[in-house]
Amino acid sequence: MAHAFRRRPDGSLACRLDGEEKAIIAQVAQETADLIRGDLGIDQGGDALRRAAESEDPLRRLEAEFAGREARTPSDSAVRRLFPAASEDPALAEEYRRLGQRDLADAKLADLRRVMRILDAAGGGHSEVVLDEDEAMSMLRALNDVRIVLADRLGLQRDGDFDTVRMLQQIGERVEGAESSGDDEHVGSDIVIAVYELLSWLQESLLRALD
Repeated sequence: MAHAFRRRPDGSLACRLDGEEKAIIAQVAQETADLIRGDLGIDQGGDALRRAAESEDPLRRLEAEFAGREARTPSDSAVRRLFPAASEDPALAEEYRRLGQRDLADAKLADLRRVMRILDAAGGGHSEVVLDEDEAMSMLRALNDVRIVLADRLGLQRDGDFDTVRMLQQIGERVEGAESSGDDEHVGSDIVIAVYELLSWLQESLLRALD
């Protein structure tokens, strides 16, 4: 069972998570990273671009630089939440994406990878997860991004909507219990809700410890 983050005497921040909780957080972090890369077309042709960027031919290096700035408009609704349009003007929005979307995506992917490394280093059993201040900020940003993706999958527009979803889930559980019904879709939704709750609690716990 998870124990809240706390500030330790040496200034680091620590919480205790069991093996299943760490595995779930690492899994959704990986799935979020895969979703971002897939929807934005990151790493497609990456080896060729890297070779061009390292080429002695200045023309190939220039082509690689411009190719690396191409920005794809997100097609997945969750990725659109992570990378919203910076302007209502389509031309300006496209320009903002071209100039900044890849850097933002790289930063988000770096945070997600860092969280996965931290959890992996903590081991598979029930153990402490220890963060310094910089790692804590990466964890906060990564948890927020994963929560945004899960909120999209749950149809949440605002944090307050989760209370409604939770209430409907509890009503559904009572009805299903009375009818002895087993519905795979409801089970899947229950898992997403449980993960969203865990990440929300962990994020709030880390914010409190930082304060």
